Amino acid sequence: MKFHHIASAAVIALAACATPAEEAGAPAHDIAAFNAPPLSPEALLSHVRVLASDAFEGRAPGTNGERLTIEYLQQAYEAAGLQPGVVLADGTRSWVQETQLTAATLTNTPTLTLSGRDGARQYEYATQFSAWTRRLDPTVDIENAPLVFVGYGVNAPELGWNDYEGVDMRGKIAVILINDPDFETGDDRGFGGRAMTYYGRWTYKFEEAGRQGAAGAIIIHETAPASYPWQVIQSSTGSARWDVVRADRGANRAGFEGWINNDVAMETFRRAGLDFNRLKARAQTRGFRAVPMGSLRGSIELQTRTETRTTNNVVGVLPGTQRPQETIIYSAHWDHLGRCPAIDGDDICNGALDNATGTAALIELARRFSAEGAPQRSVAFIALTAEEQGLLGALYYQQHPLFEPRNTVAAINMDGINNAGPTHDIEVVGFGKSQMDDLIAEAVQAQGRRVAPDSSPEAGYFYRSDHLHFAQLGIPVLYTSNGIDMVDGGVERGRAINEAYVAHNYHKPSDEVTEAWDMSGGAQDLEALYAVGRRLADSGMWPEWRENAEFRAAREASRR
Repeated sequence: MKFHHIASAAVIALAACATPAEEAGAPAHDIAAFNAPPLSPEALLSHVRVLASDAFEGRAPGTNGERLTIEYLQQAYEAAGLQPGVVLADGTRSWVQETQLTAATLTNTPTLTLSGRDGARQYEYATQFSAWTRRLDPTVDIENAPLVFVGYGVNAPELGWNDYEGVDMRGKIAVILINDPDFETGDDRGFGGRAMTYYGRWTYKFEEAGRQGAAGAIIIHETAPASYPWQVIQSSTGSARWDVVRADRGANRAGFEGWINNDVAMETFRRAGLDFNRLKARAQTRGFRAVPMGSLRGSIELQTRTETRTTNNVVGVLPGTQRPQETIIYSAHWDHLGRCPAIDGDDICNGALDNATGTAALIELARRFSAEGAPQRSVAFIALTAEEQGLLGALYYQQHPLFEPRNTVAAINMDGINNAGPTHDIEVVGFGKSQMDDLIAEAVQAQGRRVAPDSSPEAGYFYRSDHLHFAQLGIPVLYTSNGIDMVDGGVERGRAINEAYVAHNYHKPSDEVTEAWDMSGGAQDLEALYAVGRRLADSGMWPEWRENAEFRAAREASRR
């Protein structure tokens, strides 16, 4: 959800999941929420109490918690009038889309060695650098690879910007700045000013370094442009790196990926005889060219253990009455961290807000659509897996879409539903990217409320939840976040609630239902999201990306 930059990725141990057929004899859950009106605060809270209970053990993929979650979702979807949304090879239907994942775990404690004319210096794992590999090889050994400063590591032909132009990165290590070239300047140099684009995300920078054939890729950590301190990177060091199964076993990625802290970076530039601040300023201008870092060479050896496991997306669909091939998607991730480091004897990260609330919303939106009658277009409700491991359920869906992207009208994603009471506003993350903004604004205005733009666009929250992979297919998306202007207590109380959640409950065992929960504001937000989906589902409307949105080209290509 919106606070994903705060905590490290969880290490999960996936267990084999029983199939629905194998679980047919399991006792059914009593879905108490169905005794309350659809999309009501009572129904939402009732689902969350079940999904975030200790019995579900934090809903980690591949655990008994996944089995219970899938069972609950299947029964709820069926009771809500949905059909299984996955068509298997033999023509039968299933509620689950099996998702193959790989995990790569370091078995050694690596050392990063940077050598130059002044000798060799070694840096300490976790405290000074972090590194991993996406290649599923037992050993990755990089020796004396030249370092090249590639600015922000961006190759954006549509913007006329290529930090790699004129340099052959094969056998070399790319040294890269985080965020976009216009983050610090604030003026829009093609990347939206201070608002981060996908080109500013660390995930993109590693992907592009791999496409350029780099032997390694190192990002320089700076707290402001990264939007989180070094401790966040340090806390995830050593964790298993999860990914979808790739045919090339990660061969298209750089041999290693990682970060160096700011002190190491400054020392490295000094050793190379380079002025970091001057080069950084050059990298913020169009026409920048990569700069070899003198005589410096990098060496590192990574030893890795890999495994492959299966988890599941859960998919239900309400077929359209007139144009069933055209689909609106609602999505939310069902997974959380499972067992986690104990606090006061509690080692279950229940994930009540993150994201039992979004999972509950899927069920209740399905009930609401059914209660109001099937729409003209189909509506799909997708509960995605492995979001906490890097949006992997959504990535798998991107690679194996169940509904044709060119016929998918829009996607609405939910990650953390307001549990603190009514607000005067609702925040749109990624505001300004598509015409979905206009639809949610009209729905919220009809409630006597207002839409607020993303309050922290420079942090790139738009690129940190599952809807990203729908957007990369070209599908216009809507992702909202809690408003902070509380009816009871105003902005001051809203900010205090958000800050307290991040400080005390986010990705901790204390993310549980308490007596203070008030889902009335969340229900109001979901009524607006329902209104947007219903309007699209009962019309011939096709929302479009704005001219400056980086996903517009993908949409145009898919529609052709």
